[in-house]
Amino acid sequence: MKNRGVLIGAVVAVLAIWLVGAAVTKYSLEQMALFAPLAVCVLGATAAVVMLWVKVILQLRRERHERRA
Repeated sequence: MKNRGVLIGAVVAVLAIWLVGAAVTKYSLEQMALFAPLAVCVLGATAAVVMLWVKVILQLRRERHERRA
């Protein structure tokens, strides 16, 4: 299997989200196991939006710097 590292990373990320989610919320491990797929999607979407805005801001700063030079 070529992508064993990616698979292990994804499993570790899901387990971390599940365990941390159960620790910081009022939900038990069993309840959080039901919400884990939703939590993974929400965190993934949040990370995607943050990365998009970082890219936009960096591009705008780069263009502004090029116009001044």
